[in-house]
Amino acid sequence: MSWAVTSNLASAMGNTRLTRMFGALLFARRTVAPLLLTASALLSACGSSNPFRSAAAYENIDRAYTLYALTGTSSALPAGYQFTTESIVRPQVLNTGSLNFDVAIDLDASGNAVISTAKKLVPAPPSPPASIGMLKLTAVYDQLTLAPDKGYVSDSTVTLKVGEAVLIRIIGSGCVYGEPFYAKMSIDEIDKTQRKISVRSLVNRNCGYRSLVAGVPTD
Repeated sequence: MSWAVTSNLASAMGNTRLTRMFGALLFARRTVAPLLLTASALLSACGSSNPFRSAAAYENIDRAYTLYALTGTSSALPAGYQFTTESIVRPQVLNTGSLNFDVAIDLDASGNAVISTAKKLVPAPPSPPASIGMLKLTAVYDQLTLAPDKGYVSDSTVTLKVGEAVLIRIIGSGCVYGEPFYAKMSIDEIDKTQRKISVRSLVNRNCGYRSLVAGVPTD
């Protein structure tokens, strides 16, 4: 029924209860339709998973680097990694009471890499670090393209052989609404003699995004 026909019908019926009902319906149609269009445009522009999430500001970059076992090596050699700054460090408690690492690496008796979170190694530091969750899957590094949002074990230890990878979730990394960062880490090579480990990792430093593919993420 067109707007003109509806209006004429209401005039012909006079100021009755039915007329007032038609008037209310017309007002609702005029008011709700623009709101629905606005909401639809907002969801379309921002994505269905989180319509209020900010656009990604950081590019995901695959990084390759060398770490050394925490034990049996010089204290000058890097044995830890900080995901929020994507930097290799020698794990330590700083003068401020905070820790300068998120995970540290060591070798077990069989020569496998043992990755431990900061809280696992320093259970009660003066300034609590970010909570690190780890999830080991059977998929290799390149197959880990989207981090799951569940299943992580916080403040734990994971043992990896060459070619194996682990997913990382960092909570308390500075996001305004508490969203986590996600990352992945792989062991590419282990030199047992020098206690040296070749590592690859990719960190998505965009709050709440779970894509683990190189480039500016959309997920």
